[in-house]
Amino acid sequence: MRIFKIILISLFFLQTSCGYKIVNNLDNFRFTIIDHKLTGEKKINNLLDKNFKRFEDNNPRSKSNFIVHANSASNRSIISKNSSGEALSYNLKITIVIEVYENNNLVNKTTFNENTTFDNLNSKFELKQYENILIQDLTEQIIFKINNKLNSIK
Repeated sequence: MRIFKIILISLFFLQTSCGYKIVNNLDNFRFTIIDHKLTGEKKINNLLDKNFKRFEDNNPRSKSNFIVHANSASNRSIISKNSSGEALSYNLKITIVIEVYENNNLVNKTTFNENTTFDNLNSKFELKQYENILIQDLTEQIIFKINNKLNSIK
């Protein structure tokens, strides 16, 4: 029991002294999204909607109030086939175009892309589930970039 307390106290001190900071903390962002419009892929837009709603009225002392328009798309293409013409591997590309408006003026337009390759699976159900997971992961990577971009706009 004594060794457990020593380990626990050691971990606490190591954690507090290492300079650890939460990267995606709402307090670190200096903007508010007052409205957003989403077009394109529904799965991607659901994730974007959750993210943008986090920034509605998040910071009363925010420097910037934005209106964001986002257009999303996903594209799955076959990279390689076997001799009988069946797909062996795919490429999945997620594209999100963000237009940021402040005081009804376009202040920034940026295109974000993420892509990955993955192998075909025997079960089409498992393949679709895996593709959905990849879409979610790639979209979350883009959302992180979008938040940092919005925070850097002066």
